[in-house]
Amino acid sequence: MNTNHLSPNKLENQNYAFSKKGIRQNKILFLLSKHKHLTNKELCQELNCSEVTIRNDLRELSELNLIERTFGGASALDDTYGGISISEHLEYSTAEKYAISNYVMKHIIKPQQSIIVDTGSTCLALCERLSQYDGELGIVTNSLLNANYISQNPNLTLTIPGGVYNPTSDTLDSISTLSYYQNIYADCYFMSSNGLTANGVSLTMTVDANRAMIKKTIVEQASKVILLCDHTKINKTCFHRICGLEKISLIVTDDNCSDEERSAFESLSVPVVFAPL
Repeated sequence: MNTNHLSPNKLENQNYAFSKKGIRQNKILFLLSKHKHLTNKELCQELNCSEVTIRNDLRELSELNLIERTFGGASALDDTYGGISISEHLEYSTAEKYAISNYVMKHIIKPQQSIIVDTGSTCLALCERLSQYDGELGIVTNSLLNANYISQNPNLTLTIPGGVYNPTSDTLDSISTLSYYQNIYADCYFMSSNGLTANGVSLTMTVDANRAMIKKTIVEQASKVILLCDHTKINKTCFHRICGLEKISLIVTDDNCSDEERSAFESLSVPVVFAPL
């Protein structure tokens, strides 16, 4: 399968992203995230272009594992574009996300740690488990959904840096938030992502630019960066590159992956744990 004309690296290039073709393909991703499934005819009407153009766009996006082609149309993949709320994301790959959080609780979380928990549905599943944790922890998060669970446990010291709330991404981010993270250190940063390849960890274009900058800063401030991502994220490249794999201490995914997906994880230059369902 030849995708040299539209490689993952090229998708990250702003010159491509804001070209006529790049804008059209990003609109397709946005429309699919909103409607979940659209026919070729519906996409032609929305984008005012020919069906041949739409079919070519869908083929390229499918080759990049960003959408699923169906007979006469296309469907969105979970977390493909970030256009649905975090709580809705938990409706997808639910067992996998709880398997990951259960592994973290059993093998990684230790009393008296200082941790930063990212936004995202897998991190939300982790915070649900943390609400029942018996030990003492210091937890920083910019997610109101995470904070709701953490605040239920008197053993946990919760810090919310604050900022402007985005209900879709469930984040409180601002320039002052960035300054806060530049002046703290944490034992662990539990990070989420929309894409993972040998080139690194990435987030969707719809993520606020502040969030991407903040994640990059936290990566530098944590002793360990532990990436929590279910198997559907492997071999996806999204718009914002957060960091290279050399910054990741451990990847925790689920064992409900195909042989091809397992091989892709194992080929990365980072230790990987496959949490059992």
